[in-house]
Amino acid sequence: MKFQVTQGQACGFLAGLLASGLLVVAASAQETLKRAINPPELANSLQYGYSQATITATDASLVHVAGQVGMSEDGPNDFESQVDRSFDALLATLDVAGTSADNVVKITLLIAEYDAEKLAYMVEKRKAVFGDNPPASTLIPVPALYAPGVLFEIDAVAVAPRSN
Repeated sequence: MKFQVTQGQACGFLAGLLASGLLVVAASAQETLKRAINPPELANSLQYGYSQATITATDASLVHVAGQVGMSEDGPNDFESQVDRSFDALLATLDVAGTSADNVVKITLLIAEYDAEKLAYMVEKRKAVFGDNPPASTLIPVPALYAPGVLFEIDAVAVAPRSN
């Protein structure tokens, strides 16, 4: 006896398995490497560009990025310029490590001479860089960083696909 299955029947069967939870399909590489957690009983951290927690896949490699600063000999060194260059350095480092901002699971932000205006700029930048699936984040106001004039530093932990 021979069975013939039409394309519509096969699609219906697969849809049924998917709906029942028996078939799990990853929608994107980002979802397989990292998932943000934001419990509804906690404050809405997404409005500030971070998640309460992130979970990483067991088959991902961790990437630890050292603190990146945006001090420049060639350009302006106001807070906004330093933040922009710091995030650019972070993104460049992630790229070389084989990952991206989408796969950052945790950041630490250090702001010297902290005030509400600096916080507002940093929040907007963080939201622009990390979008709808932001990492967990810690902000630490500090009296000074490693050198005079350095106003901002960011470090990160990200996940990347394991290389074989």
